[in-house]
Amino acid sequence: MLFFAAIYTDGYTGAATASANGAGCCDGGEQLMSFTNTSGFPTANLKQGATVSTIGLYHYPATITDASTTWEVASFGPGPGFTSRTTGAVVNRFANGAGNREQMVFFISWASEWSSTSTFLQHGWIHWVTRGLYAGFRRIYFNTQIDDVHLVTYLYEPAGGEYRSTVTDLQDHVTWMADLNSRLPSGSNYIVELAHNGNGNIQAATEFGWANNLNTCPDENFILYDEQASTPTEFKKPLGTGVDIWPTSPARFSSTLACMRQDTLLTWLNVPANRDKYAHMSHTFTHKALNNATYSDTNKEITFNQAWFAATGLDKASVWSPHGLVPPAITGMHNGDAIKAFLDNGIKYVVGDNTRPVLRNPESPYWALTSTVERNGYSGLTIMPRWATTIYFNCDLPQCTLNEWIATSGGSGDFNNLLADARRVNAMHLLNLHQDPFMFHQANLRTDLAPYAVNGKTGRWSILMAWVEVVLDEMTRLTSWPIITKKHDAVTEEFIAREARDKCGYKLDYRYGPGGTTIAGVTVSANGNTCSVPIPVTFPGPVTSTNGGRAEQVSFLKRCHSL
Repeated sequence: MLFFAAIYTDGYTGAATASANGAGCCDGGEQLMSFTNTSGFPTANLKQGATVSTIGLYHYPATITDASTTWEVASFGPGPGFTSRTTGAVVNRFANGAGNREQMVFFISWASEWSSTSTFLQHGWIHWVTRGLYAGFRRIYFNTQIDDVHLVTYLYEPAGGEYRSTVTDLQDHVTWMADLNSRLPSGSNYIVELAHNGNGNIQAATEFGWANNLNTCPDENFILYDEQASTPTEFKKPLGTGVDIWPTSPARFSSTLACMRQDTLLTWLNVPANRDKYAHMSHTFTHKALNNATYSDTNKEITFNQAWFAATGLDKASVWSPHGLVPPAITGMHNGDAIKAFLDNGIKYVVGDNTRPVLRNPESPYWALTSTVERNGYSGLTIMPRWATTIYFNCDLPQCTLNEWIATSGGSGDFNNLLADARRVNAMHLLNLHQDPFMFHQANLRTDLAPYAVNGKTGRWSILMAWVEVVLDEMTRLTSWPIITKKHDAVTEEFIAREARDKCGYKLDYRYGPGGTTIAGVTVSANGNTCSVPIPVTFPGPVTSTNGGRAEQVSFLKRCHSL
């Protein structure tokens, strides 16, 4: 079996160019491409007829000339110089002694590094070549993390505006998540993950007490400190330096649940049935920037928030990441004192920022980054890659994030243009099997806004909802892949396991049946035949393990044995 992107048709492809003068297509024009026959790679679970763009990819529309050896698997739609559908990819089967030889040919150039079309098409040929039997597994992990929960956000616009999420916002997202999951492919399980700052809850509760002449919350439980000096983004703090800015009292967290429940947002989340509709993790207690923070201040940021989780019962949530953290503004990543405070308190997995190359693994974008003394000031912390989006932290409405996109990131047009860009960029991340979480913020959850249309359906969409709807609509338009959320700790452990597997140099060997025309079994091996983590193998159908491998299946995904 052989795959190649021939671009031009010739006598070895069973097809000829459809152009009278042999020209290709299309100089700046669109000619949509789609799979027309996926029977040769059913395990890829790609949608027949789902169109993708050919802009920027030179191609040669074709017609089949030898139907006895050749059949079409993809086509081009009409475009400049072509009034009707033409062939875009074929499979040939040639006699080869006692058996047959097959080849798959695409009549289009290939650019997987930037083209979502190439990224989509490649799943077809990979599953065709492997027949759905390969070492490894394909899984979409989709996590939207909401930073700054309980805090007030000062908005990009209007000037002087601010927003803090409400109970209605959280309730509306629960209803939406249930509806969205009912529309996603079988095996899907999407849930929003909230990253909490407990001090925001104490502040809201205290201010409620002030306004209503209540003394349930002692004033000192709400942590205030002087404005801290800013630093460059990649500032590396010398160990032991810096000045404590936290107050000396209280020395430990002492707020009561009666105080905290004066905040209606916490009261709602304190109900287990509501709490468990979301995933939960820490974002530090006050959101203090950590680039120049002392060990003492960082230690309090972590321990106070841990105590707050315990006092509110949020640490009993069914989806809770005790070892995870979203560092405020992704600071402290070169502060050895802060990293030591994380690790001393059980925080092992933090999120990074993919817009900052120094926070990404230089060997593979599919691996997390482990801190070192040289690079980060302290070793042993796992820094997870995370995608930024064009739904900005300081926006609660579509017009706000649109205007900020235009002003800061070269955007143009209306909110639909922003969503179309989000669809293109982020579906490509998922088609490339990136499992990095996506960054959002509490202001993005606002739902008390004028109705508008997303994917042709009008509703009171928060800007988070709108973004998720268009990105997952693109994924379900193109594929039948389940969309699965794993909590922060679990998806970080997936990254760690992948790096360990990759470094094992694992491979798959086939054992052929009688006559050499079928595969009767496979043998998995690794460097030294040892690996610290299980090695997954994907099969197109039922399989029996001879060494106690663990079977797993999600929806259409066939038995995956960890060997």
